[in-house]
Amino acid sequence: MVSRHLKIISYLLFFHLLISCDSEPKSVDISGSIFGTYYKIKYYTDTSDVIKQSEIDSIFDNFNNSFSTYISNSTISKINYGQNVLVDYLFKDMFYKSKTLHQQTDGMFDPSIGLLLEYYGFGPDKNKKFNGNFDVIMQSVGFDKIDIVSDQLIKQNTTTKLDFNAIAKGYAVDNIANLFDKKAVENYLIDIGGEIRTKGKNLTKNNVWVVAINNPDLKSQNKFYKILGLRNKSIATSGNYRNYRIDSITKKKYVHTLNPLSGKSEQTDILSATVIADSCFEADAFATAFMAGNFKSAKKLIRKNNQIEVYLIYVDSKNNISDYYTEGATNYFIKS
Repeated sequence: MVSRHLKIISYLLFFHLLISCDSEPKSVDISGSIFGTYYKIKYYTDTSDVIKQSEIDSIFDNFNNSFSTYISNSTISKINYGQNVLVDYLFKDMFYKSKTLHQQTDGMFDPSIGLLLEYYGFGPDKNKKFNGNFDVIMQSVGFDKIDIVSDQLIKQNTTTKLDFNAIAKGYAVDNIANLFDKKAVENYLIDIGGEIRTKGKNLTKNNVWVVAINNPDLKSQNKFYKILGLRNKSIATSGNYRNYRIDSITKKKYVHTLNPLSGKSEQTDILSATVIADSCFEADAFATAFMAGNFKSAKKLIRKNNQIEVYLIYVDSKNNISDYYTEGATNYFIKS
């Protein structure tokens, strides 16, 4: 006969197992459209409704109100069209982060190329080009000629137009990550249009978060060029093999990543640049900076900035697709 003492222990163990099962973190998925692209968020929580959709929407609304060149009454649109407006903390934080990155990339990351983007047909109105003199337009470029004084943006050249699209998605990812961290969420992946930040691991698979670098060779049967595993890191990839336009008259190809130093819009020998960093805004900006130049200039910047890991896909001297990566990047490689 089983003793009363053993029965009590059995009941307690069974009850403990029930409690343990109920307290296992549950997977939550959130997705939608923003900034002209998609967003996907996956996280694990012990508490239902720990992150409200309204909190994420509020971050997106703040970004659009500050940085959207497609909204006429946003802060950046008002500045671009010569209005004197006071900038808020969000705008100033983005501005000063961009200042630092402008210096770290030797000017290859430059948010003052708004007028140059319009010149090549990559402005807010894709059907409208700015038909100004190229040399005059280039005089409007130069992020070092802009500052914030008493919460107002001061431009040395009044025609200068700002465009933070090369950093905005990554910075938005970081802001959402900050929300998750404040709510003590330990495992998440936040993805806005391919700009990604991770924390912890994918509990469903009990492994690191797996991400992929797309193959720039669109004719290849292999969709992905490299598979990576991340934990507590951000990643961003920039490429010109999809986002470009062909002039209807000259048939010349123009790519959307411009070289702010030369003002040129042309495909270099780099097909895509992937950057792994602690923050997503940093990864986003550096990826753009590498794409703006060629393979030689990218390697120079990589040597100068050892706080990031880089994976470049480029066309070599024999016209073959090849890759180049920092030694630290190999720590994230997953065999396919």
